[in-house]
Amino acid sequence: MSGLNADKLLGRLAGFLEWQGLGTAALTPRPRGGRLHGEDAEEVANLLERLAESDAGLPAGRRPRSLIFGNGCFAIGRYAEALAVYQALAGERPNDFAVHFNLGVTFLRRGQSAEAVSALTRALELDPFSAPAYYQRGNAKDDAGDGVGALDDYATAIGLNPDYLQAHYNSGIVFNNLGRYEEAIAAFDTVTALRPDISNAYLNRGVARDELGDVDGAISDYDLAIRYNPDNADARFNRARVRYRVGRYREAVEDYTASIGLRPRDVEAINNRGLAYDALGQYEDAIADYDAALKLQPDFAEVLSNRGAALESMGEVDAALGDYLEAQKALPEFAAAYYNAARLYAERGDIALCAEQLAEAVRLQPGLYGEAESDETLGWVLDLSRMRDERRGK
Repeated sequence: MSGLNADKLLGRLAGFLEWQGLGTAALTPRPRGGRLHGEDAEEVANLLERLAESDAGLPAGRRPRSLIFGNGCFAIGRYAEALAVYQALAGERPNDFAVHFNLGVTFLRRGQSAEAVSALTRALELDPFSAPAYYQRGNAKDDAGDGVGALDDYATAIGLNPDYLQAHYNSGIVFNNLGRYEEAIAAFDTVTALRPDISNAYLNRGVARDELGDVDGAISDYDLAIRYNPDNADARFNRARVRYRVGRYREAVEDYTASIGLRPRDVEAINNRGLAYDALGQYEDAIADYDAALKLQPDFAEVLSNRGAALESMGEVDAALGDYLEAQKALPEFAAAYYNAARLYAERGDIALCAEQLAEAVRLQPGLYGEAESDETLGWVLDLSRMRDERRGK
């Protein structure tokens, strides 16, 4: 194929990348690491294949225009190929900001956070006023577990571009992760002022308000998250949890039902709806949910224990005890399962097994000793155990 044809192909690829907003020099990555799909991805893949056939230097990065080839690989998620191009170019063009920036972003996509920080630091040495480079390095630092360092980079990006929406948003996420909830709320306030229609901004601000004990504020934010995206399963789930916690069980059931409709295999949501049904005294509905959750995850100890409690409420004591014992097998350090089994053994008058189960519960969770002392069923078992120990001289 002639060089002229290769130039035309390259021009078509460059135009396509610009049209998609990805760039032909420094990349403009899509939010959340999104890549091209469907016909768009097929078009790019076809152009890359034809370019590689026309100019063997392109994939290896032996020509300056290979930056566009690398960006094409990046656009469709062929990150290993993109990385090879950028690394080759970095050796030839050590002072090219776009090469080092793209190298850092590609490392970030591949989960190589330390390498991403290094490449983006080099990019910032070449252009210390690049807000996107600070933002992307902040992402890399966050991935590496350096939340404080990430916040510093996001703050610098915002200083260079006060309306940098993604930097404000990611700052809010990191503030939440660090337990700095007031600062998270402020960050998401800015996000919602810049873009009032971002559902997850309200979702995450609701999380911060919930953590601060602002129940009404949290529910209000989850309401907004759902208004802007009725399919926001996390917002449905979180609002359900808050409603359950404040005793609004029927509304919790409604939200969990909506959440399950969006994510049918969400075991936690199914289990939690069971708890809400349980709180309403609808034990058969609760058990149906626990059964469904266990079908998806048979060794979920908490669900086994919850089903045991519902069965116990229905008077099916043997089945309840069986669930508590199964919960112990599924999670040997699950103190509540031993405690509940101890209660049922005490009611049966099986003091030896009761004492054995209770001892294990207290060993795993010492605070249960005080709860057992105040329990009518278990208190006398503790008294008998103390008397036995005294006789043995312990």
